[in-house]
Amino acid sequence: MIYHARLIEAVYAALGFMVLLTIAAFFLSESGRVNNFPTYVVGILFIVLLVLDRSVVRHFDVPLMTGIVGLLVYLSVSALWADNGSFTAMLLQLGYSALIVSFVYSVLMLHMHYPAFSRFLIWFTVLAAVVSATYSVQLHYALPDYQPLLEDRLVALGRLHNPVIGALSYGMAIVMALYLMIRGGEHNDRFLSGCCVTALGIGVALTYTRSVWVGISIAVLYAIACYLPGSKARKVLAAGIFLMVIVSMIVAHFGWDELIKRSTSFRPEIWGELISRTLQTNWFLGHGITSNSSVAHSSYEHGVFSFHHAHSVYVATFFYGGILGLLGLCALLIILGQRLNLARGSELRDLTSMMLLYAVAVMFFDGDRLLEKVDYLWVVFWLPVALTLIVDQQRRYL
Repeated sequence: MIYHARLIEAVYAALGFMVLLTIAAFFLSESGRVNNFPTYVVGILFIVLLVLDRSVVRHFDVPLMTGIVGLLVYLSVSALWADNGSFTAMLLQLGYSALIVSFVYSVLMLHMHYPAFSRFLIWFTVLAAVVSATYSVQLHYALPDYQPLLEDRLVALGRLHNPVIGALSYGMAIVMALYLMIRGGEHNDRFLSGCCVTALGIGVALTYTRSVWVGISIAVLYAIACYLPGSKARKVLAAGIFLMVIVSMIVAHFGWDELIKRSTSFRPEIWGELISRTLQTNWFLGHGITSNSSVAHSSYEHGVFSFHHAHSVYVATFFYGGILGLLGLCALLIILGQRLNLARGSELRDLTSMMLLYAVAVMFFDGDRLLEKVDYLWVVFWLPVALTLIVDQQRRYL
């Protein structure tokens, strides 16, 4: 019995290390193989823990688990009717689903075993993002030849392959750091988190990505509603001033000419093409998760452009999974929102709500497949999902 308990403790320790390594490798490692390796180990250790400690299963909320697993399994099975799909492709996608589920539920299990793990994970994610952003800014200015793009936009270190992915990933870390600054228990915590917000803000600004500020603004407005003392009128005034400041900063940073030139970056054209293509073929089940969602767009002013993905998680989910997949994603978001709304006594509720609101907003403007090996959506979407599981578990056992 003693050896069995020690074995479980060792597995939990290894699992916690591998979850943290997954986050660190995403922000700091250029190699996909390096980043993928800890996710495989997390999957194995997750299964081992389920075998060694079957009691943890009773903490899994059935509706939430059904929403998460159901959506991922459906998207995996959609590989069968994709243009280039096959049974082998479906099995591969099911493997990706298993990696995501093991990551999400490992965070929950680690919190149940180590109550301080969730707060440590939040700080760890913020600091990993800060190291990545700081070094990326240094490379951006110190080594101009490092810049792989024709545009003068920051390309971040790690798995942040382009300016938009870097901005959205750093943006989530900003939301987390803002919460830590607002709710910091000590002055040192607030000072450190304030420094993190500054460093990450510089990194985001240099990517010249606009959609990230929409997500951050929504998260900040939620924080104002929750934490600013005083009357409702005072909160509305503060929200208005904040929005005016954000708009002014965006205009000053980008300039009117650049904003008008970039306009909507062809988002409506991309979305319209993919939605039309889906409606004309298989609107109910979609094209399948492995189908090609590239769009070629031509205009008299800009010539021909090729876009390799949907630039919206919602449009992509409709394209790959049809109305069934889109409804599955919407249902999952509604369940997550309901669980957060009910958990008024949880200390993580407001942070998780800010993170999920940020995710819901930025996924409208960018992103592709929800079902992938570790990428930025693991930080932007699946990490808030994992924290929602923790919040719901705290609610049920308060």
